[in-house]
Amino acid sequence: MLKSILRKIPVYLANVVILLTLLSLFGWLVRETTKGKQWVPHQVSRSITFFTTLPDRLMVAKAAVERLPLVFVPSPENFEPLNELEEDVKVLTSYANANWKRTIAIINLRTGEELKTWSVDRLANPHNRIMHSLMLPDSSLIYSLNGVTGIIKIDKNSERLWKQDTIAHHHAINMGADNTFWANTYTKDKGEHIYYGARFNIDGREFPFIDNTLTQFDAETGRILYHKSVTEILIENDLTHLLIKSDSPGDPLHINDIQPVLEDGPHMLKGDVFISSRTGSWIMHYRPTTGEVVELIEGSFISQHDVDIESDSTIIFFNNGGQTLKGERPDQHRLAENLIEVKPQYSGVLRYHLGKGTFERIYPEIFEEQEIFSFTESLVDELPGGGYFIEEQNSSVLWVVKDGEVKYRNILPSQHEGHHHLANWARVMP
Repeated sequence: MLKSILRKIPVYLANVVILLTLLSLFGWLVRETTKGKQWVPHQVSRSITFFTTLPDRLMVAKAAVERLPLVFVPSPENFEPLNELEEDVKVLTSYANANWKRTIAIINLRTGEELKTWSVDRLANPHNRIMHSLMLPDSSLIYSLNGVTGIIKIDKNSERLWKQDTIAHHHAINMGADNTFWANTYTKDKGEHIYYGARFNIDGREFPFIDNTLTQFDAETGRILYHKSVTEILIENDLTHLLIKSDSPGDPLHINDIQPVLEDGPHMLKGDVFISSRTGSWIMHYRPTTGEVVELIEGSFISQHDVDIESDSTIIFFNNGGQTLKGERPDQHRLAENLIEVKPQYSGVLRYHLGKGTFERIYPEIFEEQEIFSFTESLVDELPGGGYFIEEQNSSVLWVVKDGEVKYRNILPSQHEGHHHLANWARVMP
């Protein structure tokens, strides 16, 4: 018996040595992967990341089961709705009728009536949003989910017509000229979304970052007609300094809107686009036909969203008015006894005059009086009968302002007490 055990000891020791060697090798690979070493094969780094983050993902999954989907937000305390609309205001928006289902609807804000609805029942994630849907003249609908999915088209009865998933989509969709539409996108590599598709270097330090692309599609078929890297646009127009100016080195572009020009004017041509960069806080007038940046618009705005062409000489957009990276109150230095007070900052709507290079604030007193502020997203749409529809994203309060007054203030109530529907970039309809 003793001899048998003694004979097995070398085998046990050899197995222990092999196991420790394998564990050491695995630990070393984990360390090199977390350092972002380029020599580690992509499939190896993916497998290691998947394995080592399994406990984290299990905790996230547990927390997700225990909370409401993120498509619901807490309703403001003592919220008082207001509806003094004298004319119909119709918006195309979406909401969650169940964790795994979404309704896209045209809602008349004046009456609360749903004029037309579409249903989406094939969600893979209860937190997914449907943002900035685009309705075509035949009542078909183009939409995508916020999780950088592809773009989907359904008919008036909610039946799928096509899905374009060779790209990953993000945020806005806008109708272009000649039955096309434009969208903010990301290029995909081997079927996957590329998170770091570009890089720049400063003083020997490497900064990989998320590249963004502009894509034009055929609205009938979903076929890609034009696809361009925003980083390449900056390189070709000697504007790479914009990458360094951003307060988010890993995401210095974060394009949130592409607004196509539908007809020629004194300051723009049909086919041009206006591009909004959130983290860079700039708006670019770009001409795809020539690759030329016609104008780079910067000024007293930050983290802006939703550029709209108001006239042949003006554009308007929502100025969030807050840093992209939300900073905490600094505490490493003491406060002076007598502080110089700067008045509170709020979001707003700005009008930019092309050719003049000047800005004009629209109803700033309303934003200050109502304390309207949205750290991310939000939009403004001009109403057919005058005035503006405003979506205050973070609180998900919807506003209509006209003639210097608030005509409408409300939320979309949900089936969960104390919560209402998250705003999803509603679109004003004719």
